[in-house]
Amino acid sequence: MGKSKVLVIGGTGYLGRRLVKASLAQGHVTYVLRRPEVGVDIDKVQMFLSFKEQGAHLVVGSFDDHQSLVDAVKLVDVVICVIAGVHIRSHQILLQLRLVDAIKEAGNVKRFLPSEFGTDPARMGDAMEPGRVTFDDKMVVRKAIHDAGIPFTYVSANCFAGYFLGGLCQPGSILPSRDKVVLLGDGNQKDDEAEEASKLYPEVEYTTVNDYMKRYL
Repeated sequence: MGKSKVLVIGGTGYLGRRLVKASLAQGHVTYVLRRPEVGVDIDKVQMFLSFKEQGAHLVVGSFDDHQSLVDAVKLVDVVICVIAGVHIRSHQILLQLRLVDAIKEAGNVKRFLPSEFGTDPARMGDAMEPGRVTFDDKMVVRKAIHDAGIPFTYVSANCFAGYFLGGLCQPGSILPSRDKVVLLGDGNQKDDEAEEASKLYPEVEYTTVNDYMKRYL
């Protein structure tokens, strides 16, 4: 199987830096989009220099500059976008609509992987706020991709419960509050499709909620 030319957008993020490393390890010609304003962030500058030392190509581009996105996209066969989509921090999912326009205009991309990497938004029609906005925005991007006729792959890795458990599912926190806990909805939300994990994978040794919370309390 031949090697691809890959553009990673959001390469300095938690997932992005790992995708850059993986792409290089697989021998793909790897480009990483670098925003012009990143020059004032020393940590990101050092990360970009590290990418370059590992063999990646840095290409300057911005969501605010359509032509720069088109020029960057024309360099590659595959575009992977991993910009932030967590509503409690920087929520940028809809910026991908500009990327979709650039990919459509460039006309050379064989595969686009938008920023998903979580729970499949198509299955989250009953999600509650404040988290619902993430799923709704991802569906808007999906529709734009379909309408533009762009070849795509969605990576739905589902939800890692431990990420939310530490903060007792409180928006904006990964550490538990010692004062109060806000229950979203009426507190009785259920998932009819849920199945106890220990029944599905009995060979796995699980950590109980009590044991997990002892790390924090």
